[in-house]
Amino acid sequence: MVLGSIALWIANPAFWLWVTSRLQGTQAKMGPYVLMLVGIIATAIACAKGLGALDRRYTRIKGTNVIHVHLPWIRGLGGEHEKLLRPVTVLDVVMVLSVLVAVIALATWFVIVNPSPVGLEGSPSKD
Repeated sequence: MVLGSIALWIANPAFWLWVTSRLQGTQAKMGPYVLMLVGIIATAIACAKGLGALDRRYTRIKGTNVIHVHLPWIRGLGGEHEKLLRPVTVLDVVMVLSVLVAVIALATWFVIVNPSPVGLEGSPSKD
């Protein structure tokens, strides 16, 4: 499931960017970009369906893969004593962790690795 989430978030867009770069000529046209958008969405849906099937198969083989987590924002006002537990599958945990890693990597890139604003790095001054 971890490899599927990596394919969903990294390999899928990288593949369609590569395909678009091969189709784009010297003159800019919108066709390859529309193909890239549709391709990324279609491939993401196919990856998501594959991950769902993998999660269902894991459930069949391993038994239940659900844990119950008490999420603080589900509690209503005055309902602190109610046991509202939400079932969480392995796929839920893998996808949340992959999104967290992606957000941390994005923040690290823009804050630490390349902190200058886009378009302003290395531009000559107008003196």
